[in-house]
Amino acid sequence: MSEEQSVRKFPVSVVRFGIGKELRLYPDELVITGAEEDQEIRLRLESIQRLILMPGDPNPSRLILMADLDDDTTVILAEGMSNARDFGAMLPRIREFCPDMQFDPPDMEEQLRQALNNKRAWTLTCYGTFILVCILLYVVYLVVAYIGAHH
Repeated sequence: MSEEQSVRKFPVSVVRFGIGKELRLYPDELVITGAEEDQEIRLRLESIQRLILMPGDPNPSRLILMADLDDDTTVILAEGMSNARDFGAMLPRIREFCPDMQFDPPDMEEQLRQALNNKRAWTLTCYGTFILVCILLYVVYLVVAYIGAHH
């Protein structure tokens, strides 16, 4: 048994998304697990030149995370990632462990923060509109009932 196998490493940061999928950040590597046990991608942080974050095609809130590696290949790390809050919290740790890594977009943390604020504002707007329509229908019902009672 090697020394690395005997010492169990604990992740510095974990982002869970989807069912059984997660990104785990260790001081020297990034591990992406899939829904099945045998689906696991391990990348050393030094081998990643650039992390790319894109909105999903049918649903922009489901993010796609890709990595440009030092051997000029691009790997899709996560598709359909919906946990933007935890991923935004992981980014400063990635920058801490690998300060020369590039990010696309360069202000990825700010983009994620704005996306979360937009999502929150949109949700509040939808709920507010629904409540306003319910109140308006109730008022119309009261007016119709009042007119019907006096005829």
